[in-house]
Amino acid sequence: MELKKSIFIGVCALGVIGVSYAVYWDYMRRNDPEFRKNLTKRKKAAVEDAKVKAADFLRKAVEEVAKETFPADVTTREKYFMEQVAKGESLFGNGEDGYLDAALCFYKALKVYPNPVELIMIYQKTVPETVFNFVYEMMSLEVKKKQAEYFENFPPREMNVRIKEASQGSSDEHARRGLFVTKDFFPGDVIFKEQPIASALDPSLEVGFQSNTGDYCSYCLKELTKESFREETDLFEAVYCSKNCREKATNEYAALLFTSSDSPDPESKEARLVELVKSGNVKFPLMIARFLAKMVHEETQKVATGVEEEYTTWDHVERLRFLTVPSTDKEAREIKLLRDLFAAKVPGMEEFISEERYLMLKGKLMYNAYGISTSRDNEKNIRENTEETIRSSKPPVIGAGFYRIASYINNSCDPNTETKFLNKNSELSIVATKHIKAGDELTISYIRTENKDVKSRRDELEAKWRLRCECTKCQSESEESTV
Repeated sequence: MELKKSIFIGVCALGVIGVSYAVYWDYMRRNDPEFRKNLTKRKKAAVEDAKVKAADFLRKAVEEVAKETFPADVTTREKYFMEQVAKGESLFGNGEDGYLDAALCFYKALKVYPNPVELIMIYQKTVPETVFNFVYEMMSLEVKKKQAEYFENFPPREMNVRIKEASQGSSDEHARRGLFVTKDFFPGDVIFKEQPIASALDPSLEVGFQSNTGDYCSYCLKELTKESFREETDLFEAVYCSKNCREKATNEYAALLFTSSDSPDPESKEARLVELVKSGNVKFPLMIARFLAKMVHEETQKVATGVEEEYTTWDHVERLRFLTVPSTDKEAREIKLLRDLFAAKVPGMEEFISEERYLMLKGKLMYNAYGISTSRDNEKNIRENTEETIRSSKPPVIGAGFYRIASYINNSCDPNTETKFLNKNSELSIVATKHIKAGDELTISYIRTENKDVKSRRDELEAKWRLRCECTKCQSESEESTV
């Protein structure tokens, strides 16, 4: 009995002390500025400590996930995905203490999901905001890690070039990187060859444009010399130089963009895309559509084969320079058409094709696309579209291509390289026109410079690429004109 009484008295005493401290703490909080200051400082320290611990957890988690081998086949990937999502839901259901571990589960699930963009949208609507922010932070850390390593791994060593910071002759604030050779080259040497990320024949040369029967392959842009191949269900009516080109086009973009599930309907989204390209004589909306379809194809292949490239096409493109494209009614119509077309076929792509992203992609094409010339002559009259800026090529220019590596070559009016299409298709060859020493930067002329003085060249480059050329030739001629 005495023991119980002692315990009771002790508990009461502790209660009194606790209540007294609470009263004292509240009094000091309200009346003592120094106490409030220290209290705020301790709260901030606790928050910062929690942030540091969370950041450390997320950093280590991304590093560990990078080492993890994920399931290869569809069935096991689906099972892994469901397990991670269920585990994540269970963890965040236990409260804030489980948020970090829950985020890790959702991040792992994202690694095996066939359409990451769609899953991110789902996460944003279904998981607690703090958990979603943790997942997003892990994605950001992964991107930063890739960015830091990107130029160490790309371009491949066998391409004989490296991407480095460029102190080149231009006031263009975007042209901070350039392409430098890793060994000596002499006039006529092919420095590297490259296939395009996306390309397009000039619409005036496609089948159905002004009764054109098609003289060039719609996929590789090679001039047709023998039999041609078609895909009967293709509303674009494209012709190809070989079964291989037809198959590649169908798999990469044509089946998604130009094959309607209904009977041919002039009001269908697919038919409206065809009409936009051909009636407007525009390559860039078509190239953007093909680029987006190619991204979808890459994701599909990744799921089907279990093989994931170190860098996606988007990883390559997001680093390239671009022109600022204003938002007009024309662009708004293009965006709506692509959003409508992809929305019905690829969940999540409608949100991905935002105005900002579309205009950025168009700006990247306008800054980086090269004119493609695959034939010696062209009797047909190509209707030039002055809205579409492409880097110069020897005529006849029959289309345009968008290239990963060649996009880093900066402009010079006295360049040390030129573009050639040696295989008479869209494969770009960068060929030396001078002796280039290891460590030198490659340059190319974005415009035709024949019979143009320094003012004409600078005006054209300013109008098309927003850059004022300060190459040695322009500087020399500018100084001569002021003497």
